Amino acid sequence: MHHQIKKYVVRVFLVNFFSLLYLIDTPSLDLGFFSIQSLFYSINIYLLYFFLLFETKCSFLSYYGLDFNFYKLVIYNLNNLNYGYIKHILYQNINFIYFLIFSLGSLFFLEKKKYNINFKKNYFNSKKIILITAIFGIFVLTNFNPNFTHDKLVERYKGLTNKWTSNDLVFWDTKYHSEYVKNNFFRNDNWFNVLKYSFYYPNTNPSGSRSLSKIDKNKNFVNFTNFGEIIQKKEYNNIFVIINESYPNFRDKILRNNLMQKIKFNNDDVIIQNFKKKWNRKLTTQGSEMEFFCNKRVDYNKFITNELKTFINENNCWINLMKDKNLVYIHSYDQYFFNRKRYKSFFDKTYFKGDLDSFNFKNCDQKYSGICDYEILNNMDKLISREKNNFVIFLTVNNHIPLEPFYKNSYIDCKENFPLNLSEQFCILYNNQMFFNESISKFLSNMPENDLLVLFSDTPPMFHEKRRVHFEDLIDVYFFSKK
Repeated sequence: MHHQIKKYVVRVFLVNFFSLLYLIDTPSLDLGFFSIQSLFYSINIYLLYFFLLFETKCSFLSYYGLDFNFYKLVIYNLNNLNYGYIKHILYQNINFIYFLIFSLGSLFFLEKKKYNINFKKNYFNSKKIILITAIFGIFVLTNFNPNFTHDKLVERYKGLTNKWTSNDLVFWDTKYHSEYVKNNFFRNDNWFNVLKYSFYYPNTNPSGSRSLSKIDKNKNFVNFTNFGEIIQKKEYNNIFVIINESYPNFRDKILRNNLMQKIKFNNDDVIIQNFKKKWNRKLTTQGSEMEFFCNKRVDYNKFITNELKTFINENNCWINLMKDKNLVYIHSYDQYFFNRKRYKSFFDKTYFKGDLDSFNFKNCDQKYSGICDYEILNNMDKLISREKNNFVIFLTVNNHIPLEPFYKNSYIDCKENFPLNLSEQFCILYNNQMFFNESISKFLSNMPENDLLVLFSDTPPMFHEKRRVHFEDLIDVYFFSKK
């Protein structure tokens, strides 16, 4: 009986030790240190072998913000898989392989020795000493790997002890460390979380890593891109387009529906058209702007360097057909960010942070501090020089990660709602958007007939890829008009 207890304790220790060492940068270890599940599957060695293999596979998925729904993408694109790239990301994440080798190897060795290790001096001969030294040397070398997971051990230590240095404070994630990391004692394994999310979010794919652009070629999905076709179907008077920075398109349907209900409140006379759009994994917010302006295959490098007017003319972009309208571009951040100053060549009027300051609008202070988006939307009439025939594009900034709260009272108890309870930044993002959606609702209430409002996001919120498992892979595009 005593021997069985010793075997069990050693198994539990080894699993959690190697997890802490090699899986520290996975979502599971963000929430705690000691695996609850290891207390159960360590009872049987074959069960333990299985879950070590399963945990390795799921750790890899969860690090890239994926669950088992992702395999739908893989199945659709088996012939298009880039196996060279797959080898590359395996090399980048060799720590997962280290975890498997050292966990299985240690347990297999101990099982063979029946957990009876003799530490007496005469037990060690030269061959055993060389073997032990080699294994120890390999173990030390694994601490130098392309993924730099062991930097995370130092980060967690500093987070626990609050021993950040002046060098650490250069990076914004130090300030928000406690909002992402729980540091509980107990945690659920990555395989447990991956299974949970796969069942919790049926029939959807996570937004996950930008690296998925190399396989995300699902031709079975009808991707909405032709904004111009919908906008030009009817001769609208004023057209307002909101490119909403990091709209929180959570995979949880209740959360997403609540966001839309906030917009629809007291707007029973509004017609809503909803389309689904893939987000451009290779590009930033400017990619969304480019696709809106042109919605055809164009040279991105020319888009970000040429004057916008020159680019639109050379590529015969659909937005050129809007020249008969009063063209207005509004961005609540600086004109030099991504060199958007070049937009002035195309639009009749542009407003950036410096221009908006003259209206005494409130400033929303955070990492990317800009004019408060709700202030702009609530005072749109002050920015438009004429009542009719306007085409206005408004790019927001307040939901740019990392976030600060701009609402006075929370719209939801985040502690009681998954996945908002996983991260304070998730909670702030959601409440900020609910607050801004109230302004959208008021704007729609005052919007006259024959006007159009278009709302879509640039990308899913750009949290670390492992945290984007909770966000939908597709972007919702909404067209609002009056009956």
